Amino acid sequence: MSPLWRDEVGAYLSPQRLCLVRMKRGVKPTPIAEHEQRFEGSRTDSWAAALEAFASLLGQSPWTGASTRVVIADHWARYAIVPWVAALNSAEERLAHGRQLLTSLYGEAVAAWDVRISEAPPQATRVACAVPGELLAGVRAACAAHGSALLSLQPQLVAAYEAWRPCLPQSNAWFVSVEQGSLAAARLGRYGWERVHGVRIGSDWMRELKRLQTFGRLASNSPQEGQVYVDAPHAWRQVAATTANAGQGSGLQWLEEPNGPMTTLQRLGRTRRLAA
Repeated sequence: MSPLWRDEVGAYLSPQRLCLVRMKRGVKPTPIAEHEQRFEGSRTDSWAAALEAFASLLGQSPWTGASTRVVIADHWARYAIVPWVAALNSAEERLAHGRQLLTSLYGEAVAAWDVRISEAPPQATRVACAVPGELLAGVRAACAAHGSALLSLQPQLVAAYEAWRPCLPQSNAWFVSVEQGSLAAARLGRYGWERVHGVRIGSDWMRELKRLQTFGRLASNSPQEGQVYVDAPHAWRQVAATTANAGQGSGLQWLEEPNGPMTTLQRLGRTRRLAA
């Protein structure tokens, strides 16, 4: 069977919940199943509950017999901007440089994590991301145990940015992905991401958005630049609208799903936002 026609499962793992979608592939991919499972009392640094549920469901209908794309919450990801260094001549050297930057920012706790660095043309900055190796190994083992090909494995900020990229300006803006307990943001510049920002959040998540909005304005030459584009749970938008009416939240651009067919990761993102 052609890969174009094989069903795909999308999975989102976070400390609080697991979301799954199954897409019937073809010229117009169609969602045929969705699922959300919540974990009460789970620690924010623990992936045990999400990973156990993911592994169990992959062996059950309707999640069996499909390739898989996995997105992990930004609770378990750490990012760093890696400037261009002409003296680094190989991918191994650039990766080592990225690992050094991550360790300098987050300490030895991430020294043993799995690190990946983005591709970019000469002179452009790159993005390094560190994720616990045990979590990645658990995801791969779950897929292998049930014969599911792992097509992609990405942190939330990266996956959300790729899904929303057609809706975003090429530069001079912030892109933000928000989830219960975490906020991650990328400053979009002429040659890619210029800055990356990640924080743990509580009920004061609007304050963090306003901070980014202020940064955007200070770094821009006109009011049309420096906008903050937000990927966030749908239920939170009413809260934001109320705040805006109080004069605190205007000017934020809340991203809306496009009409028409969606990819597996776009549909998974929609399920994540609706379920929160």
